[in-house]
Amino acid sequence: MIKKTLSLCTLLFCFVSTFAQLSREAWVDSVFNALNTNRKIGQLFMLPVPIQGDAAALNEVRSKVKNEQVGGIILTGGNPLQLANQVRTFQEQTDIPLFVSQDAEGGLGMSIDSTVTYPSPLVLGAIRNDSLLYELGKAIAQQLKMVGVNLSFAPTVELNASTTLRYQSFGENKYRITSKAIAFMKGMTDQQVLACVKNFPVQSITVTDVQKAWPVIQPTVDTAQVYTFRKLFENRLTGFVPGSTDLPLFYTNMSLARKNNFSSQMLSSLFIGNWVKKNMNYQGLAFADLRNVPPIQEKNSEGLASLYALQAGNDIILYPKDINIAIRKIRRQVRRDKQLEEQLNNSVKKILAAKYDAGLWKKNTINTDNLLLKLNSPQAYLLNKKLQQAAITVLKNSDNVLPVSVLDNKQFIYITSDTTQKPDELFHYVSRYVHADRYALHQQSELTALAAGKQPLTCIIGIYPQTASEKLADLKKLLELFRKHDIILCDFGNEEFIRTAAQYPTVITAYTNTLEMLEAMPQVIFGGLTADAQLPMKISDQLQSGTGNIVPAINRLIYSTPEDAGMDSRILSKIDSIAKEAIRNMATPGCQVLIARHGKVIYDKSFGYLTYDKKTPVTENTIYDLASLTKVSATLQATMFMYEKGLIDLNKKASFYLPELRNSNKKDITIIDMLTHQAGLAPFIPLWPQTMKDTTFLPQFYSRKRDAAHPFPVAPGLYGSQAMKDSVWSWIIQSKMADKIPRTPYTYRYSDLGLMIMQHIAERVLNQPLDDFLAQNFYEPLGAYTTRFNPTDNQLSVQAIAPTEFDKIYRKKLIAGTVHDERAAMMGGVSGHAGLFSSALDLAKLGQMLLQEGEYGGYQYYKPETVRTFATKMYKGRRAIGWDRPVQSEWNSPTSLTASPLTYGHTGFTGTCMWIDPEFDLVYIFLSNRVYPDRNTRLISSNIRSRIQDVIYQSIFNYCVHSQ
Repeated sequence: MIKKTLSLCTLLFCFVSTFAQLSREAWVDSVFNALNTNRKIGQLFMLPVPIQGDAAALNEVRSKVKNEQVGGIILTGGNPLQLANQVRTFQEQTDIPLFVSQDAEGGLGMSIDSTVTYPSPLVLGAIRNDSLLYELGKAIAQQLKMVGVNLSFAPTVELNASTTLRYQSFGENKYRITSKAIAFMKGMTDQQVLACVKNFPVQSITVTDVQKAWPVIQPTVDTAQVYTFRKLFENRLTGFVPGSTDLPLFYTNMSLARKNNFSSQMLSSLFIGNWVKKNMNYQGLAFADLRNVPPIQEKNSEGLASLYALQAGNDIILYPKDINIAIRKIRRQVRRDKQLEEQLNNSVKKILAAKYDAGLWKKNTINTDNLLLKLNSPQAYLLNKKLQQAAITVLKNSDNVLPVSVLDNKQFIYITSDTTQKPDELFHYVSRYVHADRYALHQQSELTALAAGKQPLTCIIGIYPQTASEKLADLKKLLELFRKHDIILCDFGNEEFIRTAAQYPTVITAYTNTLEMLEAMPQVIFGGLTADAQLPMKISDQLQSGTGNIVPAINRLIYSTPEDAGMDSRILSKIDSIAKEAIRNMATPGCQVLIARHGKVIYDKSFGYLTYDKKTPVTENTIYDLASLTKVSATLQATMFMYEKGLIDLNKKASFYLPELRNSNKKDITIIDMLTHQAGLAPFIPLWPQTMKDTTFLPQFYSRKRDAAHPFPVAPGLYGSQAMKDSVWSWIIQSKMADKIPRTPYTYRYSDLGLMIMQHIAERVLNQPLDDFLAQNFYEPLGAYTTRFNPTDNQLSVQAIAPTEFDKIYRKKLIAGTVHDERAAMMGGVSGHAGLFSSALDLAKLGQMLLQEGEYGGYQYYKPETVRTFATKMYKGRRAIGWDRPVQSEWNSPTSLTASPLTYGHTGFTGTCMWIDPEFDLVYIFLSNRVYPDRNTRLISSNIRSRIQDVIYQSIFNYCVHSQ
């Protein structure tokens, strides 16, 4: 049966192929048979069109195209809309569709404005994965088709024979160049845009005497240089253009030389085509470029170069000097020479067949609606980003410093060789992984002091193209000072530096300092991105072509675009308007929204200001009070740790770990009941009134000065005593339980007290304060430097912290930098239910670790089964162990109704939330200070958080629909 099916498939394929070939031949014959000699000759020529030229110049070209029925045009300059409109006009003026060509190996952006420009060939030459070159060819072809271009003079295939960074070459290895060129070409031709490769390489030319009116030549070619052309020819390359350089020239017949005055430039431009066809079995189109052909010193020489080009076996003539005279000259010669007439007919048929292959047999409409949006699509920018990321080359990694896996107990510094880089994007993305101090190379005294210190340093040094020789000398001295520390040298195309790179232990090069490269370099350093590129050329005896260390990714967050994560960026932009609506309606003065999918941060935006006076804008570095997110981001993490290590049993009573509960009404509550809010604990008990008399802070509990007796921050300028912490704990123990029918379990009733009790269990079992334990075991290793209790005590600036409420009932002042929750404040800012602060990005690192089932940055924080146990729904309620979960198909769900049933997370009273959706591989974080300046409920009543989550899922669904 299988054999029959395969035979049928083969038969169908052969039938389709044969039918396509017959259709091609039928179209070519029908068009060819309608042509007279003049129109056949016209098909040989391609004229330049100065898109930005004056009207007279454009009208002249239009007239020639219409009257002479030329075969094609060559576009130069302009903008996309001009280009598309001109192409449409030109195509309407001829019966036979035109070849429309352009130099576009780097995309339309190489020669016109307002479009993406793809990386140079040198950068592409470093990429190991040739499938990306196919995608590039495909993307460029799609770009070109939008403006009506169907023939591109690309790819570039010249070998780099020197040790200089020649950006117009894929490199020096002929095999790698060939595979990349073929992949690129196939990407274009699969989209019906034809490829024509320039600069067929010739070393010298010998002219032989064969008693003809034009010379017969024997070129000397470099076999390595010609190898790529030969392989492209075998893969049905549409066309090639010889190089027109001044070459050594040898004549075997000096009279022939004197008679025709042939220069080497003329011979290489015009007379290579026939030799290539005969000696390399080339079946495609030979192009002759007349731009660099010097004037022929002969009477009535106008148009003679075009005639020579045809006689020498070329099929298409670019940039003719005088097309009218050239057509007349060729016509006269064709009438006299039957062999030339046959050659003309063959060339025209090949040209028409190529036009068929370009899809020109059918009418193609150029649609300029939203042209710029289509050309500058998210997919185009994503490909550009991926190409550049894939080209980052690790030249040296002698001490296996890369990727940097351990972040805690280290000091990171960043040194730039160019202080004019503003903004400094390299430093910006380094700071998304670690806290680093920034220095300039000229700050020698400060750096010398750092190098002499005892703390181990990791130094990341950015070296830019414009860094002068004297600064590189300073760098060499500096590296001597830092030789005992880890040094990572990041080159962005400084040729002088890269030649000496072999003497340093850790060197990465990006070849160029584009924004994409500056963003990608830290992602390679810290294990977000894999680096596997290879040096495309030799730069020193120690760094040969093909050099490149493979540095693996270690599952840290990376920074990309929505389309890279299967999301529609245009749908996602609706979040902006929802966030702005919240600010406009005074639901919150500002907020942060972060979305990560498939381990990629694809949306990270800040809106509004810290307060309504609009003095300090919210940035990605703004720190928010997480409120009840503390329950899951702090206390639950300690609980999961203890559970996994066998230090606690979730089904045991809390009193087993806290003997002081054994004589209380809480003696029988279990840990799992507390974590699922089914322990019968009171939902809320105000504790601060017991520490005050009317509006006076009782001196046994408070002081206006921080001292040994009053170490705990309650509010700016107000500190609590140890006695107050002890009293709060005793009041929790004495608090009432909920009423219930005897011998029946408690029902779900949300309470902070269970997590407050859980803090005490954790600190008793771990023998360590909760905040210290979490910082050492989670936040610092994750690189979550802003995720802290009491942020100002941890060297975080109060100016970076969004203020919460103007507390009118307890502290009588604006709360900024200390916890909003009154009971957490009474406990010195560290409580099981509230007190944690963070930026959205640092909180996302914790969320991503949980989404990756306990693994992040190469370290396994939990076993996967631990994460699953706590995230699984318990009992009949919606809650998991500690986590909140969606309520499917119910209006009062805390999440979007489109969130998957596997989603888990939590919200916070200050206007925060974190939701983790394993089914969609998604982390969503929203942070705000909606309680500023008072506890308004507009953020809740207008469903801002869940509406943003609706858009997230809509973006995923929309991408899935449109990517089919």
